[in-house]
Amino acid sequence: MDLPAVVLAYFLGSISFPWLVAWWHGIELRTVGSRKLGGSNLAAVLGVRWGAVGGALDCVKGALVVWLAAALGLPVETRVLCAIAAVAGQMWPIFHDLDGGRANATGWGALVALDVLAASIAAVPLGVAVAARSLVRPRPTRIVPLAALLTFAVWTAAIRETLGMTPTVAGGLVIFALILIRRLTADVVADLRTGAPLRRVLLNRALYDRSELQERGAIPHV
Repeated sequence: MDLPAVVLAYFLGSISFPWLVAWWHGIELRTVGSRKLGGSNLAAVLGVRWGAVGGALDCVKGALVVWLAAALGLPVETRVLCAIAAVAGQMWPIFHDLDGGRANATGWGALVALDVLAASIAAVPLGVAVAARSLVRPRPTRIVPLAALLTFAVWTAAIRETLGMTPTVAGGLVIFALILIRRLTADVVADLRTGAPLRRVLLNRALYDRSELQERGAIPHV
């Protein structure tokens, strides 16, 4: 049952709910805003309410694959693999030409389902960043993507500190690596064609999930 469960998790992960919400409104999400298949871009295009709906559904699917694996009595190793598969599906979805979103919401859902206590600790930097974006003027534009990346590192570190090296910790490291890989590689060719310094391109992508085209204002950043 392990392999079919992981394959199913990938297919579920490949369902982009922000894209579906945008499609329901007659919009192709990959052609508007930041062109990302995520809740933040959906919010920029259709408003915060719909962005929250799309992001929440992506989050639920990340948790759902772990819960289903647990309900089937599959071991923790398989649950972790299902979480990884769902995140990979969101990033490289078979239904969207292997060009999906950044999988933050899907990853968060998986983290909550795998270890809710560690997830509550990991949510602290993101909560602080969101609060700062709402309260600080001028509004910071880079802090939320950086905090989003940190949530995956903090979650993994929290479990490692208390339980040592476990399959869950290994899974957290893989998910963190996938988040970085997706940030670094998504449409990177277009950035490299601008002639911008490679170091700047990679740092902006890795830390702030911002492409060179977004830096130059050719594509909106959200």
